[in-house]
Amino acid sequence: MRDVVIIGGGLSGLAAAVELQNLKIPYRLIEVKKRLGGSIVSQTRDGFVLDGGGFAFLRNADWSFLDDLGLQDAFVPVQNAHNHDLVAFKNGTQMLIDALANDLRGTIIKRMAVSSLGTLEKNFAICLENGLMLDAAALIVAAPARHVERMFRTLTPELSLQLFDFNYDTITRLSLGYRKDDLPMPPWFPWDMAVPFYSWTDDPHRAPEDHILLHVGLRFPLEKTTPQALIHTVHEQIKARGEPVISRVDFWPEADPLPPHTAGYAEKMTALESLLPERIALAGSDYHGLSLAARIASGRKAAQKIAAAWK
Repeated sequence: MRDVVIIGGGLSGLAAAVELQNLKIPYRLIEVKKRLGGSIVSQTRDGFVLDGGGFAFLRNADWSFLDDLGLQDAFVPVQNAHNHDLVAFKNGTQMLIDALANDLRGTIIKRMAVSSLGTLEKNFAICLENGLMLDAAALIVAAPARHVERMFRTLTPELSLQLFDFNYDTITRLSLGYRKDDLPMPPWFPWDMAVPFYSWTDDPHRAPEDHILLHVGLRFPLEKTTPQALIHTVHEQIKARGEPVISRVDFWPEADPLPPHTAGYAEKMTALESLLPERIALAGSDYHGLSLAARIASGRKAAQKIAAAWK
């Protein structure tokens, strides 16, 4: 019997790979980018640890999965204008990705897109963008819905049709490092739906002494402006005195799936997954929840479903 192919090397795809490995089921993972982690990316620069994706999280969220990854002491405190009890990962959220990926022993193929899925005798055929084809006994598809829609057009067109109008909310994330004396405390933005979140920390793991790291989310497509213009706008809005000493801007056109994961969404996903051929599972935030815990649980659940079919 052939192995399992995981399409997508983000948080859910990596969690699926770890679970399959623990279950002693052979796998290959295909990722379209040159790095693993999807929207989770961290960078250390000039004493700051900058997150290109998710930065601040609720302390009382479900963090039970951290014990299995050896990340029991992973958090530093974060503040925001709403007095929420927030935390960030002390070495950046990429700590999660590194903890999942470091011990993977399966084959990992990067910088490769899947163009379509089909069947090959009793197995599945995975057509790659370079014209090559792989076959697999089972599939875990942990890619965004708009890409999955294209993949399934031949194999399961009715599922592809259900995903055809799947939309996303865009987010541009700004990480700005300031000297403490240059930033009013607490930083304050005029109320605006275009600024869904902002938070900051001066923890020494994330910012040098006498500095503050500010993380701001903007609902404004980067393609319609420039990073410099957005930085200038945020700088003016918070009435900072000195210029930021460091900055990073990341644009995510598929940040949050629409409709959001609200009442009735689980039923829609159940109906969607009923269209999947046997030995194929979906995983990821587009289908089973946006939180880090939900995304990891989605990958593990998909692997367990495939493991049951494997046996």
